[in-house]
Amino acid sequence: MKMPMKDAIAPLRFVSLLQRFRRSNDITETVERAKARSSRCARAERPNVGTLRFAHPTLLIVAALVVPALLVPGAARAQTPSAEEARLIEFGKEIFKSKAVCQYCHKWDASGDQGYGGNALSLRATQLTPEQLTEVVKCGRPGTGMPYHDRFAYTDKRCYGFTREQMGKDMPPAGNDFLSNREIEAVAKYLFAKDVGKGPATYEDCVDFWGKDTKQCDPMKPK
Repeated sequence: MKMPMKDAIAPLRFVSLLQRFRRSNDITETVERAKARSSRCARAERPNVGTLRFAHPTLLIVAALVVPALLVPGAARAQTPSAEEARLIEFGKEIFKSKAVCQYCHKWDASGDQGYGGNALSLRATQLTPEQLTEVVKCGRPGTGMPYHDRFAYTDKRCYGFTREQMGKDMPPAGNDFLSNREIEAVAKYLFAKDVGKGPATYEDCVDFWGKDTKQCDPMKPK
């Protein structure tokens, strides 16, 4: 599978932002306290406070946002979705399975690799955020076989800031069917609820996707 186009327009803006933060140097301030004046009885010297290092304010902001999430990584995932969210997840599964036929390349469990329709990335192991994944579903991945599903993609600069003419030979193909914003949101919601970061699929995952009245999952059935 080809890597994104040489101009590096892949939608990983947040990663780029973090990289800039990492390159930032700490603001270092050295404070030396002066020696105390000599007294007639004895000469005393105040201890050297040494070097004080202060983190860059932007790093403190990132830490405030990221550290709480790292401390409680399972808290959000452990929450039971509301009835509305559950309906949206189920709707997204049907779009993934049928209308957009995402499973044709990414496989039913989104594990990718050698899918039924060709090579595709594993969405179970993806590092994309929900916003980035949504953008990829809308705009495809330039220079690859990942199609776009926004009817108006590349008619203006809504996709990565490029038009069809500017994309040239790196223009991704159109999807099997165009999707509405709600359908794209539902697909991303489904993937993050069921697949992204979940590890290898289980027999229960298979039954949840295909239903109980199929033999599709028999090879995965526990013995």
